[in-house]
Amino acid sequence: MRPGNRAPATKRVIILGGGISGLVAAYELVKRGSPIEVTVLEAAKTLGGKIRTETIDGQVVETGPDSFITAKPEMLELVRELGLESELIGTGPDAGVDILLGGRLIPMPAGMNLIAPTRLLPFAFTPLFTPAAKLRMAFEPLRPVRRDGVDESLADFTRRRLGAEALERLVAPMLAGIYAGDPERMSVRSTFPQLLEMEKKGGLVKSLWWGAKQAPRREGLTMFMTLKGGLSKVIDALQRRLPPRCVRADCPAQAVRRRDGRWEVVTPNAVLEADAVIAALPASALADCLEGLDYELAMRLREIPFASTATSVLVYDDQKVPNRPKGFGFLAPRGEGLTVTAATYSSAKFPARALAGRMTVRAFVGGGGREGDAEGPITRLESRVRADIEKVLGLKGVVPLAQHTTRWIKANPQYEVGHSRRLDRLGSCLKGHPGLVLAGASYGGVGLPDCVRSGRRAAELVFAGSRRSHDAVRLGLA
Repeated sequence: MRPGNRAPATKRVIILGGGISGLVAAYELVKRGSPIEVTVLEAAKTLGGKIRTETIDGQVVETGPDSFITAKPEMLELVRELGLESELIGTGPDAGVDILLGGRLIPMPAGMNLIAPTRLLPFAFTPLFTPAAKLRMAFEPLRPVRRDGVDESLADFTRRRLGAEALERLVAPMLAGIYAGDPERMSVRSTFPQLLEMEKKGGLVKSLWWGAKQAPRREGLTMFMTLKGGLSKVIDALQRRLPPRCVRADCPAQAVRRRDGRWEVVTPNAVLEADAVIAALPASALADCLEGLDYELAMRLREIPFASTATSVLVYDDQKVPNRPKGFGFLAPRGEGLTVTAATYSSAKFPARALAGRMTVRAFVGGGGREGDAEGPITRLESRVRADIEKVLGLKGVVPLAQHTTRWIKANPQYEVGHSRRLDRLGSCLKGHPGLVLAGASYGGVGLPDCVRSGRRAAELVFAGSRRSHDAVRLGLA
């Protein structure tokens, strides 16, 4: 090598957290090749975070997320990039979802898009809403647009635009399934910003009606997709793309500090040095690591609340189920008095990986305002879930062949009113810590495509060494 042509110095990057956001960030950095050296630290013994595929009574099931939405392309693109396209499977043909009302399962009207109707006749004849509520929703486009810019709860927004009945019977149970949240506290700006845009364009009903007509069909894709062998295959594929000894499982980060212009991460076995740190931990866990570095930053991270949930998977002998339920599952409004907030008929939702002769149900418990149900004794939780499923589906006396419950204690970030302002404050704090990037579901989206996008953006920020092309207010937030 001639003088003056020295090889660039190796840039060392430590990634905290081996969930999908952290692994995607590592994968993106490794793809770029030397001179970047990546180390991923994961506190658990296995990678994947909330992505967890298990086999129960011979049936492949997900105890975390079971699929990803294809309207956001990031996860689908990653699956294809990792060579897993042949594993992709879509949902079955019976795509309906029921709402439990007065102990009866009422089909959600065909053409409901998010929280507003796009088709007239199914909405007009549904027994889900009273005539007065239907009239209230039909005149939604005539409601005035709120223009003061104040962050609003999803509950207040829904009552203002569509009425209280739409909130109680549709929006609240739907939000419990997506965000495990309480609509009285969740920010519409941070959870469903598209609703605010629809309001500005003439109302939800008008915008969705037009959007439904214009939406293009995508060949071979359904709204939700998964992998035949389980979403953990994505985690395995990402890990295979990383260099040997890049990932250190069962190795929690205990503290992050700054010394002589470099970053240091303290673990139980060593102190690791880095030029940059990508923190893909939940905000609450990251706060503990950063308290010694920046008390205000840690305090801002703790302002993001987390809720507890549980997923209970039940496998039944199909021959003992008197009336196999239709659709993909049901939502249970709080007024129905169940422990279960929602349930998915996994064997119907994804028939391509269903075992013959088995019916698999995934039941969901807990969430904002209902955390005690998920955090209590496991035997009581499972007993209540079985009783609820038996009651709703008419399975009196039918005992499941297997039941497996996974609890996610304080694992679901809540984008409550003021979340956007909290992110602004985090960005202000991060201005004083160049080389520290925050990624993951705590900040800008809880779905798998959101996490993939966050991981890729974190890698881009670190690789470029500059945040000029990104939001100037929220430096260091991927």
